Amino acid sequence: MSGRSRSSGHNRNRLGPTGMVLGLLLALPATGQAQRDQDRRVGGVPRDVTLEVTRVFNAPATRRVRGDFALAATDTVKGDLAILNGTARLEGVVHGAVVVLNGDAFLTGGARIEHALTVLGGTLGSPDRPNVGGEIRVWSARYRYHEEGDTLVAETDFFTRWSHWVREADSSGTESQLFMTTAHTYNRVEGLPIYIGPRLRVRSGETRVRTELLGIFRTGDDIAWRRENLGHRALVEVRQGNTAGLAVGGRLFDEVDAMERWQLTETEVGLNSFLFTRDYRDYWQRHGGHGYVSLFAGRGSDLTASYGEERWSARRARDVLSLVNRDIRWRANPAADEGVFRLFTLSGTFDTRTNRENPRSGWYLRGEFERGEGRYDNLGLLTEGVRPTPRLTGPATQDGVAYSRALFDLRRYNRLGPNAQLNVRAVLGGWVNGDPLPVQRRLAVSGIDALPGYDFRRMLGTADVGTCALGGESAYEALGRPAQCERIALVQVEWKGDFRVNLFGDDDDLGDRRWGIGRVRADGTWVLFANSGRGWLIDRPSGAGVPSAVDRSLTVGRNRVPDLGTWRTDLGGGFDFGDFGVYVAQAVSQSGLSPNVYVRLARRF
Repeated sequence: MSGRSRSSGHNRNRLGPTGMVLGLLLALPATGQAQRDQDRRVGGVPRDVTLEVTRVFNAPATRRVRGDFALAATDTVKGDLAILNGTARLEGVVHGAVVVLNGDAFLTGGARIEHALTVLGGTLGSPDRPNVGGEIRVWSARYRYHEEGDTLVAETDFFTRWSHWVREADSSGTESQLFMTTAHTYNRVEGLPIYIGPRLRVRSGETRVRTELLGIFRTGDDIAWRRENLGHRALVEVRQGNTAGLAVGGRLFDEVDAMERWQLTETEVGLNSFLFTRDYRDYWQRHGGHGYVSLFAGRGSDLTASYGEERWSARRARDVLSLVNRDIRWRANPAADEGVFRLFTLSGTFDTRTNRENPRSGWYLRGEFERGEGRYDNLGLLTEGVRPTPRLTGPATQDGVAYSRALFDLRRYNRLGPNAQLNVRAVLGGWVNGDPLPVQRRLAVSGIDALPGYDFRRMLGTADVGTCALGGESAYEALGRPAQCERIALVQVEWKGDFRVNLFGDDDDLGDRRWGIGRVRADGTWVLFANSGRGWLIDRPSGAGVPSAVDRSLTVGRNRVPDLGTWRTDLGGGFDFGDFGVYVAQAVSQSGLSPNVYVRLARRF
């Protein structure tokens, strides 16, 4: 079902004479409380409702209130209204929808809500016939969420809904849980990683304290209690402020992390792995701890500095379950560099987008700088000649190494008119100074998120500018097709316009439908795009261990960018239906390649 839902009262003229008589007879003995009971839902809150109210709360135009709220009869709210952890008493007019999360709602006879009213984790008190233009929905089940800055993140996954124990004390702002959820995403190294353990959250005014002690169990290729299936994560954080403030915290962890997180979403990676035996990320083990300080302001802007020490270890690919193509072997997980490193990281986000899910205009910038110092015990294998030969001081140890790395993802969304956009994205990153980058910090420009006209990490020639692989395809494949570039640059441009397909008409059209099955609707946007980028190695002084032949093919001076004529470029187009999109892309800077048709489970950027 798509479009804005309507209350049952708006559809009575469709029941026919018999249905109208029965409806009137049933309505005669109904009191105000009985009417409200008809609107109350039992059981857990459906995932689509949870995501809907979360979007309403996080929307920039929504008036957000934490705690109790009263709207006088002479007052109005121009748009949507969202109340979190408080009681809403409404006597005036709301020119939008109302969402009450973990609190009760009371409407007087003069109150008017032009769109829907949704109450989660509370009750509704109202006249017999409340003046609500949309559907009235009430669930007694609480709204589960956590906060990132002043943004709510709904907890909707299967395991969260099966938490074993929850104790809440609303009066003191304290919530303690035996928490159970999935970690990041399904992959060929862990299978399905699951977090389980106690979590405590305390809130007093604008001060929040969060403590977690979670064990990690990985399903792997068989469910067994052994070391490679176990891990942990502990967290303590104190946060001061609601819309702006300061957070201080610390983490201890023994977990698997992913390389190149800037490409694709967790959902896309997990579903491709589980359904089609295609994992588009690589992984390694991190064991250690760090402390951090974070400044946050506004809806999505923050600056975080962290420092810690951790041990890195390689992980192997395992024969985890997949539903389709079970006879296809998993791609080997490239061997990561191993050793102990001390890391200083400075990261930040600047976000002025109108909407995170479907931005129409605004800026988004995500940046990260990392300084690493440590010592290798073992080096992961790359194709021959990609990095200098290490200076070994013993059978398993190398001299101390230090490197700096940065990565920036900049996006600009431009609304050209009511139904058109021109969006631009630039990703720049890699080596800044010091020694060559570890395997787990190297990059590639390849695959459906970066250059969809080119197959994922497929070598073209003997020196590939997308992955910085050298030599032959068979040797590169045997290593698991690692990302090997020390620097990358990528530019993406897309032109989008709205479209609507409605074969059978719809006189109930009140909102922005994205797609539907019931009456063959397919609303969304058409997209035309172009992408261009490449990766490269750093040209170091002669005698550093890199053959001169490699210098001439893939390396570029540390203060230069490769000639634009060497970049890979593709063109394409498709249709974006919100939750998924279908596209076709053709490489134009390389001849002889067939077009790629692919599906995305998120917007391109």
